Amino acid sequence: MVTRQMARGRTVTCVCLLVVAVVATAGAAGTVAGAEGTATGAEGTATGAEGTATGAEGAAVDAATSSGWSAPQDVSWPSQDLGQPSQDVARPSQDEGWSVPNGTDEQPGDVVRIPVGFAGNETEATVVIENESLGYRLVVRVVDENRDGVAVLNWNTYHAGSVPAEAVANRTVAADEPDRVLDARRTTPQRDGRLDEGHYTVSVRHDDSVVAEDVVVLESDPLRRSSITVLEGPPLADASTAFARSGISGTIEQDEWLFVLVERQSIHGYVDGIEDLTGNGTDGVTFHITRGSDGPMVDLSNATFLHFPQHDEFVVGVPPNATVFEPDTDYVARFVVARSNPYAGGGQVSSSTEFRVLPAGAQPDRPVLEVVDVRAPETVIEGREATFAVSVVNSGEREGTATVVVGLEGTNVTREVTVGPRSQETVRVAFDTSPLTEGVTRWDVRIAGGARTVTGELEVRLTNETRIEDPTLVPGPRRTSDGGQPGFGALAALVGLGIGIGGRVLALQRE
Repeated sequence: MVTRQMARGRTVTCVCLLVVAVVATAGAAGTVAGAEGTATGAEGTATGAEGTATGAEGAAVDAATSSGWSAPQDVSWPSQDLGQPSQDVARPSQDEGWSVPNGTDEQPGDVVRIPVGFAGNETEATVVIENESLGYRLVVRVVDENRDGVAVLNWNTYHAGSVPAEAVANRTVAADEPDRVLDARRTTPQRDGRLDEGHYTVSVRHDDSVVAEDVVVLESDPLRRSSITVLEGPPLADASTAFARSGISGTIEQDEWLFVLVERQSIHGYVDGIEDLTGNGTDGVTFHITRGSDGPMVDLSNATFLHFPQHDEFVVGVPPNATVFEPDTDYVARFVVARSNPYAGGGQVSSSTEFRVLPAGAQPDRPVLEVVDVRAPETVIEGREATFAVSVVNSGEREGTATVVVGLEGTNVTREVTVGPRSQETVRVAFDTSPLTEGVTRWDVRIAGGARTVTGELEVRLTNETRIEDPTLVPGPRRTSDGGQPGFGALAALVGLGIGIGGRVLALQRE
């Protein structure tokens, strides 16, 4: 057959070129589509990572950074004049290593975090935050103590314009430890009220030159509203750990943690403890729990305060077995920002939620664990490992630990996975195929003691000469983007078209 095709060399060559052109065109289109899909996936991952940084994951970091402002040590004022920069000040690009954030938006009254990047082996820089038209200028000297190339400044916009000059360093600006502020001074007059909204230039200066510069925008967002949520946490000693494992609930047992999560902007520069919320509150910002809607207030003097200013959130936690609650009783948690607050927007802000306290053990909570997805290879070379990615979901109200079992031909491999309440975890289980023989074998994945088992097939091969391993999502049928059978998509259709045209040309040659 090859000889007969060669006898018709020019005709076959044309047919082959046509087929190759069609295949190449389809392949290029597929490559572009794949690149777009990759970019979209990367964007989604970045968004998820940003959206996932919730109070549960950030508890340890936020607790460390929100413990209060500490007075700087070894205060010494710079000898050089740090007034307005002259017109001939050099302004190198930020590509040299020095950097500040590329545009930062924050609510007035909150704390602005400003990461300052250092160049090379430099460890000290001067940062100037200013708005000339609003008459505000703050000069800060910061040192990168751990030499990691970055120091994070926390600029408290609530105290920024009104505190006395001698209190600027420890109330207006501080640095994340171990880095520290050497000195800070406001070179503009003290204000009677809050710092105005507007665009504030942030510049980094080194050797009398501006080496990096950008803008912080202070602006209220009228679309953002307060929210309040009640959560129930397990009876653990550490409040942050218990909160990380808590779940939303309208009923709280007396032997469990009660957490009330409040989300509100423009309060985090001056509210950082229970004492700022109870009683008369600070600037009219109050939080209370009452028995019923208008009953007596619950004593919160022993409550725990968790602060997540980066997410505009704080949490009030009441530990297990607290005597402040009565069983089988309804309570109301209420958060209020009074009209007198400078950031209230001209009216009182109030949000509340109800919950019921139950006797200890009234609703024994337990984890509910189940295998929901298994990602497994279709083929594996004999003697190599077959890796199973097993997704386990917990639909229960408590964290639970499950033993994942992967079985092939009577041999089991197990892995333990811990899943938080109403969440999902994926564990990878590697199965050694050395005891298996060539051929198709059936596998099953389950949770020890669970009701659901997911099954599939794995082909063990001596070599992998022709077939390409294709991970398949199990359970469920394989799907293709055009709704056809696997392997018969648009590319296969174009190749078939080219072969059909070639066959027709050969037939005409025979005639």
